[in-house]
Amino acid sequence: MAAKAGFFTNAQDFNIHGSNFTTHQTTTTIIQPPAPVVDPLEILHEHRALEASHTSKTAESAQRCKPGTRSKAIRDLAVWAKEVAANPSSCRKTVLWLRGPAGSGKTCIMREVARICRENDDLAGDYFFSTRVPGLDNEAPFVATIVAHLIEVLPALALPIRQAILSMPTIFERSLELQIEKLIFDHIVSIPPQTPTPRMLIIDGFDECRDQKQRGRLLHLLHSLVTPPHSFRVVMASRPEYDIRTAFDLDPLKPITEIVHLEEYETSGEIYQYLSDEFARIRRTHPAKRSIPSGWPSELTLHALTDKSSKIWAYPSTVIKYVDNPRRHPVELLKHVLSASSTASSGRPFAELDSIYEIILNPPDVDIPLMKRLLHLTIEITRSGYSRMAEILSSTSLDKLLSLVEGTTEITLCDLHSVLSVTEDTKRPNIYFHHKSLEDYLCSPERAGNLYQSQADTHSDILTVCTHNLELWNRKLVSPNANFQGKFVFLPQFWISMPELFGGALPLLGSFY
Repeated sequence: MAAKAGFFTNAQDFNIHGSNFTTHQTTTTIIQPPAPVVDPLEILHEHRALEASHTSKTAESAQRCKPGTRSKAIRDLAVWAKEVAANPSSCRKTVLWLRGPAGSGKTCIMREVARICRENDDLAGDYFFSTRVPGLDNEAPFVATIVAHLIEVLPALALPIRQAILSMPTIFERSLELQIEKLIFDHIVSIPPQTPTPRMLIIDGFDECRDQKQRGRLLHLLHSLVTPPHSFRVVMASRPEYDIRTAFDLDPLKPITEIVHLEEYETSGEIYQYLSDEFARIRRTHPAKRSIPSGWPSELTLHALTDKSSKIWAYPSTVIKYVDNPRRHPVELLKHVLSASSTASSGRPFAELDSIYEIILNPPDVDIPLMKRLLHLTIEITRSGYSRMAEILSSTSLDKLLSLVEGTTEITLCDLHSVLSVTEDTKRPNIYFHHKSLEDYLCSPERAGNLYQSQADTHSDILTVCTHNLELWNRKLVSPNANFQGKFVFLPQFWISMPELFGGALPLLGSFY
């Protein structure tokens, strides 16, 4: 303990006579409040992806299966799910993989199957991967999202899962394998056998988890979930990407997987009826309805459009969105569609869909190079998974980012309503594609032609724009507190992915993050 200081500390060579001194000492006690206790379930909810569910806000506003369409595929999947849920121990096939090409309506079908499983009290959890919704194109929130749903349907799991998170608060920074062991496997076995336990997991858009290594890890997790004693069951949908179909063609997944080919379902009648109903709606509601012939379009045209769809629902859906434009006459717009389709090459698998994209993406009196730039920026910013993507992907922010006159982005994209959305929602990207097939089209040099731009060129564009904004800040021509502040130096991977642009050296940007 340090010595107390006296009255004359360090004093030398002096005398004091006839004096009395009194020492007063003050003690100050500092009481620090206890650290706030964080609810473990709050940690769980911070790491789950609410938008991954079929009941999310995203799903609520998404396109649904029109009543009467895809009914056989929905019924087959729902019946399989019901049977394996009712007899979990006797079913040799514990995974169903619905495979189908882009634009074939897989997500609409899977939302319906998830809804049916939920109504039957069989749904243990669902996860809809997406490259168009922030955070849903990777594995990170997967286990937390499934665990959160399990707690909702099995409240008895809340306490042990809460305790598990409390004992390991950083669990969601650990491997998915450890998460699933500590949060599901260690506790699901404690559920009394007589307790009804939902076992069905619905996984959609698996190919939209962009990283193939992550997909491999997730398939390993799914296999562990369906392996005794855990006895979950899985219905999964995706495109037949090479790594996915290879995994299902090999052990251990091959012997336990039922494969359903969506393209084998007959859909011509459903697509014809969909087109007929939608054109009838346009005849009734379009501002130019009095000038639209009652027999438009003809039966011959409806059959031609049905044939051109080739079981790809994205085609008729896009045609309807394009023709249903209140600012232009639908009869003339449909003529454009039919004219473009007549020149489509039958040797290309998406020839008819590409022909629609070609006319939509070449509107009159539009700055095509700027439109192309905005579309490819949208693709790369969406792919990045940037946490503040909703701020970046708005027309106002893109105007500021690219030093455009305010309103330019909205004007440039205003005729593309049939393929993308420009909204005022502040909680999700304001600009997003209706369907991933448009991204596939724009990223293919063979399909997109002059609208193609390589990923490297788009990264270079972003680097150039960010550098320009940094120079403006450095020269104090704009304030760092302006509306387009640090969020526009937004994607570190763009700075490190192309160091050759700077001869191997990149600017120091740490102070801007």
